[in-house]
Amino acid sequence: MSNFKIITNNEKVAHSKNSFLILLTREGYGVSVILILLFLFLAVTAPSFLSIQNLPNLLVQSLFIMLVAFGTMIVLSTGGIDLSVGSIIGLAGGATGWLMMSGLNMWIAILAGLSVGLLIGTINGLIITKLGVSAFLVTLAMQYIGRGLLFLLTKDEPISNFATPEFAFLAQGKVLGIPMPVLITLVIFLLLHFIFKSTSYGRLVIAAGSNSEAARLSGVSTERIKISVYAFSGLLAAVAGILLTSRLTSVLPSMGNGYELDAIAAAVIGGTSLFGGKASVVGVAIGALILALVSNGLDLLQVNQFYRLIITGLIIIIAVAIERYLAAKN
Repeated sequence: MSNFKIITNNEKVAHSKNSFLILLTREGYGVSVILILLFLFLAVTAPSFLSIQNLPNLLVQSLFIMLVAFGTMIVLSTGGIDLSVGSIIGLAGGATGWLMMSGLNMWIAILAGLSVGLLIGTINGLIITKLGVSAFLVTLAMQYIGRGLLFLLTKDEPISNFATPEFAFLAQGKVLGIPMPVLITLVIFLLLHFIFKSTSYGRLVIAAGSNSEAARLSGVSTERIKISVYAFSGLLAAVAGILLTSRLTSVLPSMGNGYELDAIAAAVIGGTSLFGGKASVVGVAIGALILALVSNGLDLLQVNQFYRLIITGLIIIIAVAIERYLAAKN
């Protein structure tokens, strides 16, 4: 006898509803609705929002959080967390500026700054995996260490008068009318999208976050994966720090403060699970744009920026609630 199942109308509706919900959370489709609605709201309520001066500036401002959030996304997708990225931004940018001020070649100074981020991220990963210490505690400690090193490097005073025109071009220049930070971020975005969509490494990262023990029993070196994601996070934070230094043409002892929380917010808003096993490069980019829109909109509407913290917190709660709801439905 052949097996068959009669599907009722109610089951069809339920299936369609679940499929629609899944579609909305895939690759940032759902969060893009929030972005569009927020954009339209500001276009109507803030007359200067659509100005030719504001929109490009808004886009560039979002890129620094976006770059850090890409690294945070990779760490979160394995079930970890990285609270050290804000200090890495400051220390990598500070090291680059200090070395240039000391007369070192710009490209060697930039390479040194990138190495700082890569080294700190690798150390985070090694301590977490080899010593079994909580990622929260390790990266929190590294946040303090990195900030302390930056204070020692700058002697608690801004570093300036080191930026050459070539260095300033990295964050202030344009190629064919497109700002350099946009081009750099676009290249990184496309690379990460390719890694997560078309390479075995991307699949292994998600597998390590979905079920670390099952992945290990399947022959996956979860320790190497976890070390690599923290190294990746540190490197991307260093890229953001160097670009921020180029844009400001100076280094402040407080540079990078709070970026770790904004990066987590952008990743979570974009659909990355705090519990591992789920990430969306597109979603994270949209999440960073939403945070930038909120901040920019409050400025244009002359609303106290403290409301940004409240609004961001509410958006995170809603995003996590939706993510857990959909996970339970599946």
